[in-house]
Amino acid sequence: MIKQLLLSVAFDELDNAIEVAARESLGIEITLYNTDWLMGVDASRDAEYARKEFEDRDLTITAHGPLYDLNPGSLDATIRSYTRACFIRGVEVGAAMGAEKVIYHTFYNPLLPKSVLPGWKRLAKPIWADVHEAAEKAGITVCLENSYETTAEFFSELFEDFGDGTTQMCFDPAHVHLYSRDGQAAWVVTMGHLISHVHLNDNDGGSDDHQALGSGSIPYKNILPELWGACSESTVVLEMNVNRALESLGFLRGANIWE
Repeated sequence: MIKQLLLSVAFDELDNAIEVAARESLGIEITLYNTDWLMGVDASRDAEYARKEFEDRDLTITAHGPLYDLNPGSLDATIRSYTRACFIRGVEVGAAMGAEKVIYHTFYNPLLPKSVLPGWKRLAKPIWADVHEAAEKAGITVCLENSYETTAEFFSELFEDFGDGTTQMCFDPAHVHLYSRDGQAAWVVTMGHLISHVHLNDNDGGSDDHQALGSGSIPYKNILPELWGACSESTVVLEMNVNRALESLGFLRGANIWE
């Protein structure tokens, strides 16, 4: 059984989502994708407002860090610098909201030639070190999420390069379904001891559409028991809009995974 289930919500959708979360006994994962807002002066004030709302309702909170067009290993120093600033700001604002965890992708593109990878890692590693230092100061845990990585072993190598010993994993079965040559079992065997957070949504195997559970081609009724067997203490996010999340609750109850 899932012990803690969360909604995925952008800050500007928060007021409605809080009421849904409280009614359904769910937590909230705030998406910090809007960097105009995140990097501006309003984010700190808004974070304090959100923290009070969360605390008043005793909601579990996590945050998903910024991700659009960022690249910690870019050959362009300006892009690396902006990526670093966005990553660290995500840590700070997430912590100010009371989030327990902040989730980031590795941002490596496996379509690049293999010869690119060593240099990309060399450039990216100092940025991740700065992120972990900021997270330690803020009292928030960093989770790295699988996205375009083609194998569990490849992700594990990046994880070892960019983790700091306290880093945990956010596991996304939908990304495995779309991009990985390995199935879920290989990912659970390789990374299961580090998975503390899970993103759930469905897709048709062709596009990352964040559909409601049971509406795509991912065999969740088969793979969820295997996943919970290894990651039963993980927080779990329904990473889709609120209406699809409510539909997915029915799916999880029907599968005897959520009460």
